[in-house]
Amino acid sequence: ENAEYQETLAANKAAKELIGFAKNRLNQFYNPKLHKAAPKRELSAEDRIFVNQGGTPPPTEAPGGIANTGVTVFAQVSAHRAMDSSLVAPAPPPATWEAYTK
Repeated sequence: ENAEYQETLAANKAAKELIGFAKNRLNQFYNPKLHKAAPKRELSAEDRIFVNQGGTPPPTEAPGGIANTGVTVFAQVSAHRAMDSSLVAPAPPPATWEAYTK
């Protein structure tokens, strides 16, 4: 039961993070006052000197995850449904007119 609880807790946390990211992204366009901008990257002393002398800053690392949000896992498992013996194949579609021809 504890393992199942931990999995559920992790899935809920991932879902909340993803919803929060989407909400902030929508606020960027529809309600700019509530949008929270990403924190600015602090350059090291060496990088600051290089940029001040006309160089380009080093590239930032991509956050990865789902749509570059940093959320790594959001999975829903339906293995229990596959084991359910009460599920049967759906009925065939109803009969219709003949095939369309020009």
